[in-house]
Amino acid sequence: MLYIERNAAGDIENIEFSPGKGREEISLHDPALKDFIEHAPNSDEIVQKVLDRLDLDMVRIIEDLVDVLIDKNIILFTDLPDPVQNKILFKKTIRNISNKANTFADDEELINL
Repeated sequence: MLYIERNAAGDIENIEFSPGKGREEISLHDPALKDFIEHAPNSDEIVQKVLDRLDLDMVRIIEDLVDVLIDKNIILFTDLPDPVQNKILFKKTIRNISNKANTFADDEELINL
């Protein structure tokens, strides 16, 4: 999702990747967004920022796609090259650690309330 901030004239003046005060969600296909990116003084910086974020999102999509293909027995995990297998396993391990840490923090917050 992309969120924008507008100036007093209603023109887009900033792009962000999370909601916040004064930000509104905007469609990736909105002509006003394209116009802002093309004509902003820091257009190259904005384009790189958006591409970097979209690349991160695409990585997650590809990971999910690989999981679906494996779950449906369309491919075998062992069909993937060893370096790819290692990266997938390591990333899943890190995500599990992160999820456990977040779950623990949430439980602590509930107890303190």
